[in-house]
Amino acid sequence: MTLWYLARAAGIVAMIMFTLSAALGMVMSGSRRPERRFWLQYVHRSAAATGLVLLTTHVIAVITDSFVAISPTVLLWPFGAGYRPFAMVVGVLALYGIVLTSVVGAARGRLARSASFAKHWRTIHIAASVGWLLSIGHALLAGTDRGTPWMLAITIGCLTAVGAAGAYRVRATTSPNLARAWRAQ
Repeated sequence: MTLWYLARAAGIVAMIMFTLSAALGMVMSGSRRPERRFWLQYVHRSAAATGLVLLTTHVIAVITDSFVAISPTVLLWPFGAGYRPFAMVVGVLALYGIVLTSVVGAARGRLARSASFAKHWRTIHIAASVGWLLSIGHALLAGTDRGTPWMLAITIGCLTAVGAAGAYRVRATTSPNLARAWRAQ
């Protein structure tokens, strides 16, 4: 049962860390002050790295735990999972999106010299947002605690945090433009 508790805890805290990273990423892009952006980016990347470590722990604990009987092949063929196959598909797609963005993000410094890469970075980075949203879906579909009030509160809190950060970003990026357009009329 220890692996099962570890898998659950690692999955939940990974979701919280990815939520923090997503929210900070949105807030950061709406910030105009360079010193604030530096610290937000530092915490954004740290939360994402912590989330990756916890995600790895979650996957390893689930695969090695005999209580659930999920094999490593679920990472390549999630439809074959004996335990909630659709939820496993959602979780594996979330994993792919988050890992893709992490690998490309880790190489971003070297690739940034390429104008083509710099132009496409935001598009690639959307995979992390999709991965985050799918991880919320995975938690709601696969988690054994998904119906408990505390887990629903955590999930709603994660959705609220990213929603609020998204609203802040939209407001921060459109307000000056709307104000200028309004004054020009």
